[in-house]
Parts: sequence; structure tokens; C-alpha cells
Amino acid sequence: MEQDEVLHAELMQAFSKYFKANQRWINTGTRIAGREVRYWLSEIRRLCSLRREHVRAWRKELDEIKKQKKEIQKAQATGTNTTN
Repeated sequence: MEQDEVLHAELMQAFSKYFKANQRWINTGTRIAGREVRYWLSEIRRLCSLRREHVRAWRKELDEIKKQKKEIQKAQATGTNTTN
């Protein structure tokens, strides 16, 4: 979970830097400012992809735990034990 918090913080920081760069680009319209905006948008996309992978892995883990609990409950209901 700590890695997720770090990734979330990086994403929020990148968004903050994008926001500032975008304001500079809107106000100045320079090529350098535009390049910086595109850089931060690219960085946000990269971080979002990583975060998405983490969320999917966590969901998959939770689904597996849920499945195991259902199997245990089903075994207990039928009077057999599958947990060896």
C-alpha cells in the first residue's frame, strides 16, 4: 500500500506542475511553455497507467480473497473441509 501512496503523491505533484505549466503557456504562448505542458501531460499519462495497474492488481487480489471465503463458507455449509 505504501507504494500506492507514493505513486498517488507523484501523480498529484505531476498534475500540479502541469497546471502551473499550462497557466504559463496560456499567458505567454511560447514554444518552451507548450513543450513543458506536453511533457507534464505525458508524465501524467505514464503515472496514470502505473496507478491503473496497481488498482487492477488490488482488485484481483480482493476478488481472490472473496472467492476463497465463499469456498470456505460453502464447505462449512455442506459439512466438509477443503482447507486441509
